[in-house]
Amino acid sequence: MSRYQDIYNTDNSLTVMGAWSWFKGLIVVQLLLGYIFLASGFLVSFLMLVGMVIWPFSKTLYRKYTNFLSYALWSQFSFFAHWWSDAHCDLYISPEDQQMLGKEHCVCMVNHTYEIDWLMAWMMAERHGMMGNTKIYGKHMMRYIPIIGWTWYFTESIFLQRNWDEDKKILEKSISELVTYPDPFWLLLFPEGTRWTPEKHAICQKIAKEKGYPEYKHMLLPRPKGFALSMELMQGKIPTVLDITVGFPTDRPEPSLMDAIAGKKSHVQ
Repeated sequence: MSRYQDIYNTDNSLTVMGAWSWFKGLIVVQLLLGYIFLASGFLVSFLMLVGMVIWPFSKTLYRKYTNFLSYALWSQFSFFAHWWSDAHCDLYISPEDQQMLGKEHCVCMVNHTYEIDWLMAWMMAERHGMMGNTKIYGKHMMRYIPIIGWTWYFTESIFLQRNWDEDKKILEKSISELVTYPDPFWLLLFPEGTRWTPEKHAICQKIAKEKGYPEYKHMLLPRPKGFALSMELMQGKIPTVLDITVGFPTDRPEPSLMDAIAGKKSHVQ
């Protein structure tokens, strides 16, 4: 009887899992989740805008206020990754370094090869209690993206214009403010400056050959000026720089954000 009971339980579990996957793939369900994100996003953005009146009186209180609001919004992404799509993310790090994650300011340098490598970084931020205090280096136009760009702006992310004279001033001003942050934060930096594509890689290979730079096989030429100035300005104030490489298995299609929304599982290392 036990053998037949095991078969019955296995079949029943497969049926439930199949029904759950079918439910997550329904367009109406995905539209509902999108509506919830947009509605809550506009509300959070509005509350952050109103909260700017706090800044002249107490930067610390303003930052704790926006930390709470940003977590309320961004945790929806970790919901999609951790629970909705059941993504699995392995972290390879020394025990000594892991003990310090979430306990001090940190610059995270990440490769930008995949559409959702940033989502994997947010999974790690969630695990270490840093979701509300994550910030990015981003392109200037990103600050105008509804909801995501707005919340990055209100939480003091750094937006650059790809003009060194202007960017130098932006970095000096922004980092001088960030180093006064009362709670630990993670500052996400893509040294390549943009997402890796075969076309961009070919252009970088050509430039590297012409100028005698190393010809990288798996990454674009980094943009060193901003990083070098950032390290100079952060010296003695931000103790940790993490060099992070995100990788997905090569024996299957690269996962996308729409895969996560549809509940499709992914595995990252």
